[in-house]
Amino acid sequence: MKFPVCEYAESEAGFYSQCASCPIDSSSSGCALDELEDGTYQFEGITPHGGVRALFYFRDNEGNRVKKRDALHVEIHELDDIGHLITILYGMVDPEGMIYLKSSGSEKAHNQEDIQ
Repeated sequence: MKFPVCEYAESEAGFYSQCASCPIDSSSSGCALDELEDGTYQFEGITPHGGVRALFYFRDNEGNRVKKRDALHVEIHELDDIGHLITILYGMVDPEGMIYLKSSGSEKAHNQEDIQ
């Protein structure tokens, strides 16, 4: 599954995002992301874990927030309709420019017994 789906790149097998390192400006009509004032990018629509929007934090190797075209890493926060965090996805760019994602594992809520 490709997340998010945009009009610029074909979908391939796997769970990944092609947004990091993408040279397409987010203000372009086919881009799936909107850049917010604080440098965060937002996707509005159904997310892989059932959310209604997601926030993308693009970073370089030092952890500094950067434009998506300069990113080597991404952290994606999926949110429900009242803004609660559903899951966090982490990814990094491979040499072909795709970011392969890894879930934070929030599918199972942690309770005190799981922590001990």
